[in-house]
Amino acid sequence: MKRFGQIIAVSVIAVTASLFPLTAQSDASSFFKVGVKGGINFTSLSRFELGYISESVSSYTGFNAGVAFSFDLPVQGMTIQPELNYVSKGAMYRGPENFSFRTDFVELPVNLQVGLDLIFLRPYLMVSPYIGYAVLKKPEAMEWSEINRFQYGVGIGGGVDFWRFQLQVKYNWNIGQLAKHLPEDGLSASDTGFEIHPAGPVRMGNYRGLEVNLVFFF
Repeated sequence: MKRFGQIIAVSVIAVTASLFPLTAQSDASSFFKVGVKGGINFTSLSRFELGYISESVSSYTGFNAGVAFSFDLPVQGMTIQPELNYVSKGAMYRGPENFSFRTDFVELPVNLQVGLDLIFLRPYLMVSPYIGYAVLKKPEAMEWSEINRFQYGVGIGGGVDFWRFQLQVKYNWNIGQLAKHLPEDGLSASDTGFEIHPAGPVRMGNYRGLEVNLVFFF
C-alpha cells in the first residue's frame, strides 16, 4: 500500500510538472486558464472501530479553497486541470460521548476531464488522483506522531462548464491508514477529551466523502 502511494505521488507531480511548458506554446496547440475555487465537502471515516465493534460515525461538513490551472489537450473534449487546494476534512463520532475529529490538508489533485462541447455548456466526467499533507489537526491534544500526515487518494465525478464558471461534484477516497501507533488498550481522555474503553485494539480508517466546488476562471 505504501508503494502504491508513492506511485500516485510521483505520477501526480510528473504530470503537473510536464504541463507548465505548454504555456509557452501558441494558442493553436494549447489553451490555458487560471481560476480560483471554493466549496464544501461532506466527509467521514471509511472505518472506525472501538475494539471489535464498529461504532457510528457520521459525516463532517468541511470547506475547500484553492487555485486551478486548466489545460486543453490536443484530443477533442479532454482537459487536464491541476489544482492546489486547502481542504478541511473530518468525521463526527456518535457514541457514549459525541466528538468531532478534523484534519486540514494542503492537496494537489490532477483532474483529467472528458467533456462534450455544447457551445454554451460543457458537461464532463472526471477522475482525480491527488496527494496531500496535513497541516492542522483537532483535537489539538492528539500528537502528529499518531497521524499519517502524507495522504493520497482518488476522486471520481463530473460537472459542467458555463461561461467563466465550472461546477465540480466528485466523491473522494483517501487511501491508506489515517492513524498510526494507536495503543491497543484504547485512547485516553488526554488524547480525545473523553474516555474510551474498547474490548480490543482501536482501528481508524481514512477519509471519504462528497465534494462540491465552484471554480471561476479569469
